Amino acid sequence: MKTIIVCVDFSANSDNAAAFAGNLAAFYGAGIWLYHAYQIPIALSEFAYPVADVAEMQKAAEKELDSMKKNIQGKLPANVTINTKTEMNVLEVGLINLCDDIQPDMVVMSLSGKDRLNRLIAGSNTIKAINELTYPILVVPPKAEFVPVRKIGFACDYEQVEKSTPLSLLKKIVRDFNAELHVLNIDGSKRTADEEKRKETHIIYELLQDVKAEYHHIDNSDVTEGINWFTDKEKLDWLMVIPKKHGLMDKIFRRSHTKELLHHTHVPVLCIHE
Repeated sequence: MKTIIVCVDFSANSDNAAAFAGNLAAFYGAGIWLYHAYQIPIALSEFAYPVADVAEMQKAAEKELDSMKKNIQGKLPANVTINTKTEMNVLEVGLINLCDDIQPDMVVMSLSGKDRLNRLIAGSNTIKAINELTYPILVVPPKAEFVPVRKIGFACDYEQVEKSTPLSLLKKIVRDFNAELHVLNIDGSKRTADEEKRKETHIIYELLQDVKAEYHHIDNSDVTEGINWFTDKEKLDWLMVIPKKHGLMDKIFRRSHTKELLHHTHVPVLCIHE
């Protein structure tokens, strides 16, 4: 059975991502794990000391998770299995351990927390998870509502395509959802494509021939703006990207682009790794 892990911190955006994941699980034929990691707050004084009891925090987190599980379960078909796990741990460390243990098909995360400080922390945790995990991570924007996945956009920079693109996973996701695949490249240089780019373009055409992808060039010097424009124009359900150092994802996930791409769009972003 397919499995989806949902990272929750009990913020409104996290609750929305969990509800989104529940509907996704019903559509995708999957079970879900609700996962919460917490750390003991340390008092800001000359002598640092914990300001909460571990057993109390564990009990409170378990109660919150159980309440969330019942709320989600009540809105889903009975055949969607929901498990829960909470622990004192650094989020990315605990998440890596859980993923290695149960081998999920996907991890679902939100980007924002409860208040200004938590929004910064939650956003940072999500970016860390994207950088550390090798499993697909679906980032759900605030207030996003699940709809059946029929059109997926794949943002591609046409650089080392064969080496950097996880083809089997990309095709599996497209086929699992029986979705259209739209490959988009954003470039505002107005230059004629050089020989290397023409070669990479031909390669990706060949590699994705069996999923009948459609290809689009967006003339825009702002990567995020170009992606958002195309997403709205084509009414994409999801956007798929590959985290790369010094590449497209490096541009997108700088702090300013994060806000534009993930906070100002209703389209979830699926991060798959090289």
